[in-house]
Amino acid sequence: MISSSIHPLSVGIIGSFKQHYPKIYGVVRALHELGLQVTTPKGSHILEEGIDFVRFDTDFPSYDDPTIQSITLHRLLEANFVYVVAPRGYIGRTTCYEIGRLFHACMPVYFSAPPKDLPITLPESHILPLNQLILKIENQDFVPSWPFLDTDLGFLAELEREIALGKYRKI
Repeated sequence: MISSSIHPLSVGIIGSFKQHYPKIYGVVRALHELGLQVTTPKGSHILEEGIDFVRFDTDFPSYDDPTIQSITLHRLLEANFVYVVAPRGYIGRTTCYEIGRLFHACMPVYFSAPPKDLPITLPESHILPLNQLILKIENQDFVPSWPFLDTDLGFLAELEREIALGKYRKI
């Protein structure tokens, strides 16, 4: 069990639930067992395998997919950070959308592997296989950070910070 000034840490976990849910659920369990509150996904049972927009047993049946997605975004943004499970770099289009929203909100986001279907450069400090993420979390000094605070990314980080602040250049 972990403890620090910002614990219990909370984490939102995203990735292609359609393609890789067993792996994602393993991450959910591992981080929950470590003492983190998992803000999303809330459910453990997928209602219908193979459909494009995965729904869980805990989702409100009367809500449409866009409403479930908005609820998910709220749950992601209430977490201290988000972990993207990206086996072999695959994340899928809904996860790409979520990542864009998270980056714009200056949310700390970490990836299990570099994403292949997202045109973005990330600092190495934000690419953490699960075992490395757990080591970081167990470190009492771990404070999640937005990837674009990393000055090693140079001009890219500067542009991303400006986008998040609503400052746009004529380039």
